Amino acid sequence: MRKLTGSRSLTATLAALVALTVASFGTAADTPPAAGTAQQAAMQAWQRAAAVGPQHRRLEWFKGRWKERVQMWMEPGQPPRIEQGVAEVRPVLGGRFMEMRHRGHFMGKPMQGLGYSGYDNLSGRYTDIWMDDGSTAIFVSHGDYDAAGKTWTYHGQMQDPLQPGTTIPVREVVRITGPRSYVFEWHETRDGRERKAMQIDYTRL
Repeated sequence: MRKLTGSRSLTATLAALVALTVASFGTAADTPPAAGTAQQAAMQAWQRAAAVGPQHRRLEWFKGRWKERVQMWMEPGQPPRIEQGVAEVRPVLGGRFMEMRHRGHFMGKPMQGLGYSGYDNLSGRYTDIWMDDGSTAIFVSHGDYDAAGKTWTYHGQMQDPLQPGTTIPVREVVRITGPRSYVFEWHETRDGRERKAMQIDYTRL
């Protein structure tokens, strides 16, 4: 009973918050608040946080269908395993994010993946999210853009399946290499040494 009661209380609280938010937005739309009020400042802050800017439009370059050539180095010093795949990228949520749907193979087995990239106006950084049917984890990384090199560099922490409870530092590099191509690199740091574990070469279809 406690769990049920708590759930109802939480639901009621959330409903009240939603109602207040909707009422606030409705009031703002019907009768704009006087200049200098706290409500106006809050509305302006939310508008700035939600605005689509040049950083978001920059990511639209990736829109389209891509052929993938995937190289994976399973052991240092050994030749890479090579797989093929296809990715489709499209803008979502009004262009605030780019969605990638991947179909290919991993270790000889079919694999599907789903990713989202975007620019966070509040943090001033790019965010990348990835998930696939080869894991139950969601990988999140944050990075910056170098205009001179047409390169995004992200950093994140990956859960280590071989040592549960520990993480592996990861550096991702996304670099535009031509009008119809780009490359993705995945670098892992193990035992204090970074090595490239994967590279995907994308060609626009």
